Amino acid sequence: MTRRSLLLPLLLGLLAAPFTLTAHAQEMFRIGYSADSARQAPLTVTFTATFPASHTVRWTFGDGAAAQGPQVTHTYYRPGTFTLVATLVNAQGREVSRAQTPIEVRSGGPERVELTVLHAPDSVRLGTAGSVLYRPETPRVFLDGREVGTGLTPLTSGPHAALAQATGSAGQRLERRLTLNAAPFQTSAAFDSEVLRLTNRARAQGWNCAALRAGGPALPPLKLHPALDLAAQGQSAGMALYGYFDHTSVLDGSSPMRRVQTAGLSPSSVAENIAAGQTSPDEVVNGWLRSPGHCRNIMGDFTLIGLSYVSRPGTTYKHYWTQVFARP
Repeated sequence: MTRRSLLLPLLLGLLAAPFTLTAHAQEMFRIGYSADSARQAPLTVTFTATFPASHTVRWTFGDGAAAQGPQVTHTYYRPGTFTLVATLVNAQGREVSRAQTPIEVRSGGPERVELTVLHAPDSVRLGTAGSVLYRPETPRVFLDGREVGTGLTPLTSGPHAALAQATGSAGQRLERRLTLNAAPFQTSAAFDSEVLRLTNRARAQGWNCAALRAGGPALPPLKLHPALDLAAQGQSAGMALYGYFDHTSVLDGSSPMRRVQTAGLSPSSVAENIAAGQTSPDEVVNGWLRSPGHCRNIMGDFTLIGLSYVSRPGTTYKHYWTQVFARP
């Protein structure tokens, strides 16, 4: 049996752009923001400010919206360049300082609805992460003609019709249709637990990805996260059910980040290791540790992990493994 492994480097970073403005010699007013480094609409930006006690900050976002407070979040639905204005106001309501900066929002391309499928035993989770809508709307999702929410939905074996639907900014209907082919597969909590133990043992030993041996700086253990477990299981089950071996799903085109977002987490960075054909946790973790790229993910600057082993007899590799790493 041929064994296969693939790795994925970091997918998403944070763009941080703080700057400082001094209004008076005794008063420091500092604002900053963070957002997806791709800057594509719809773009959600978190703005923060530090300022003297008894003051407050009023924000205008440049698209007609406004807010107040030390930290606010705003979504720019359309591409363009917007002028953010932050106004420092004292306890008497008088403006004492003002700062402004342009916020560039790039086009995310034509408006579209995405549909991501995460298979779990006898159930499925459907989501629309990655959709591009230049208006504040949440797409609706249907399974076999019935609208479903964001949780797990029971699923019997056989074909099923999934549909995501929304209205675009010009009033046009946007749809994405998929046919799911559900079938039984086996999981193993014991295998997942052992992969976690071996992974954290390598981090504690300071595994050196260049020398391929222990002895480097020790790293803290990764903590299991249920959303990452669900994303990992969706990937392992997807490979087993739809006959592919890749980080990009042949069913829905989803990336690791989209799967994590569909599972309910929006981290700042994500990486994924996959493998197929290995029959034990020891074999798969040893293989990853001796592959420099996979090793760098295991020894990376992450704090969270999700794991999934899936077995499906009669498929090409029979055994499918996924690790998903994330940093909040």
